[in-house]
Amino acid sequence: MNSKERLSQRFDDMGRFMAADICALPGILENISREGCKICYQFAVSVDMDTDYEAKITFARAASEGYLTLLCHPQWVKESEDGKTTEIGFKILPSTDYSRLAEYVEQLHIDSTSDDLDNEISDSVCQIIK
Repeated sequence: MNSKERLSQRFDDMGRFMAADICALPGILENISREGCKICYQFAVSVDMDTDYEAKITFARAASEGYLTLLCHPQWVKESEDGKTTEIGFKILPSTDYSRLAEYVEQLHIDSTSDDLDNEISDSVCQIIK
C-alpha cells in the first residue's frame, strides 16, 4: 500500500517495538499512524503473515508514560539484500491501548502542524515602517 492509499497520515517517530512472539529483542519503530506502523529489526527475523501479534510499543518522546499494548497484523515484510535487517509493516487492530494510540498520533499531528507554523513565522521577514 503506498502513501496515497493510506487512510490516515503517517508520522516519522522513534520507539521500541517488543513482540515476544517475533523476537526476544525489540525492533525499532520508524513511523506510525492510527492504522499501522513500520518496524525495523537490525537482524533477520521471520514473521507468520497469518498471525496477529501482541506488541508493546514505547515511544521515545513519551517513554515516561510507559508502553502501549497493541494487536498488530503483518502486511508486508522486506529483508535487506544481505539478510542483515528486516522491515515489517503492521496494521494495528482494535486492542487494549488503541485509544491511547489515537491520542498520541493526534498529538504528533498537532506538533507537526505547529512546526510548520513556526517555520513559516521564522522564515517571514517583518518590516517596521516609521
